[in-house]
Amino acid sequence: MPHSDEISLLAERISDIRSGRVLAELSEARAHIADQYQAFEDIMAADAPPHIYGVNTLPGHREGEPMPADFASSYQRNLIHNHCLPQTEFVDGETAHFIHLAKCLTVSAGGALISPDLYDILLDLSADPDFAPQIPAGASYSSGDVIPAAYWARSVLAARPDYDLKPGEGMALINGAFVHIGTALAGFARLEKAWTTYLDTTRQFLMRVPANDAFMTSAAQPRVEAALRFVTETSRYPAPGDLQPPVSVRAIPQTLSAFHTSIAGFARELLASLSQPSSNPRIGKTVQGEARILPSGSFVAPSLSLATGQVIDSVLMLGWTLVRRMEYFLSGQVEGVARDGTRPNDPLGLIQWPKLAAANLEHMRMLNSRRAFASGGATSYGVEDFWTYGMIVAQQLSGCLDTLMDILELEQKIQREVREETSSRTAKTAESRAAGFLYSG
Repeated sequence: MPHSDEISLLAERISDIRSGRVLAELSEARAHIADQYQAFEDIMAADAPPHIYGVNTLPGHREGEPMPADFASSYQRNLIHNHCLPQTEFVDGETAHFIHLAKCLTVSAGGALISPDLYDILLDLSADPDFAPQIPAGASYSSGDVIPAAYWARSVLAARPDYDLKPGEGMALINGAFVHIGTALAGFARLEKAWTTYLDTTRQFLMRVPANDAFMTSAAQPRVEAALRFVTETSRYPAPGDLQPPVSVRAIPQTLSAFHTSIAGFARELLASLSQPSSNPRIGKTVQGEARILPSGSFVAPSLSLATGQVIDSVLMLGWTLVRRMEYFLSGQVEGVARDGTRPNDPLGLIQWPKLAAANLEHMRMLNSRRAFASGGATSYGVEDFWTYGMIVAQQLSGCLDTLMDILELEQKIQREVREETSSRTAKTAESRAAGFLYSG
């Protein structure tokens, strides 16, 4: 189907990844990868080959030291095992699959010192339902994610124990932003449920509360326009003389649109990250056509961290407005809804429910209010002096979405309790459904 925005494109990409099929662009990239690795081998076959990081040099701040002669043959494999530090918490299976596909896609974009033979292994494993790499859920501030990446690389080698790594391949396997990208992709995959659930609860809320000027709010983005139609479809205009509700209620069109804007920016950065080379060192050609292997910072993805942070901010925003509208819904000011949702035989009703929602909100705020670049430092004696906290921020997003869903479920239960107690027109739930991420207008 035709698509009009990044959200739809990325949602379809996730659907393709979940299907287990090898993506077409991955197979098409093999010839280019073979040409690049051949160029690398030609460079290294020269009488005086250059010093290339991770190929004939030690890693990190030891780069300037000569590699022991008897270490060269086993260096690439030892490099992986050296980075597999003890870990106890690991990502779930789907996130691990996303991380593997992110590696395949960034390698297919070029630049990595990966031979076509190793690339074929990566593609074979991408379609293997039994391949379940064990990848730590932490141990990284995302300046390459080398510890989680080393665990992934060790799983790749364990799946193909007869494969001997070629020069440069050990470093190429553990280097790059793919762990960050794959973890963020897993976060995006969970956003659609939050989006549609938010629309459903907002629709139920506006069945009892006038939609005010939301009826008159136009949106340039088709998905937002469809969402506003959906949530206001069974609502009404306020009666003359009605007091205005809190801003959190009046601003539903604005907060809905802001949530969508953050998701669109996140999708845009993920699509860009999946299509860009990400490796250090990186091989390519100069404008004169000369093959060169150069130091690179493409293993960090700061734009993706920033975009993820914007989604976290929007989730925190939604959580705040949801708690406030729950309190308003049970305030006694909404027609047909008793204060605190009480019943004749239950004078306490739902008095505690908004308090639990507020507690969930404060928990989410406490854990996720710090932004990625609020502080920083350096390690490896100053060599690694910039990182993006990519894995941490992506995991924060997943945690925020879990809490947001808890708050939304509380609102759904409140609405259900009220519907069961009354017999007004709002007891009927329309058959319309919220448009998901594949909706493109």
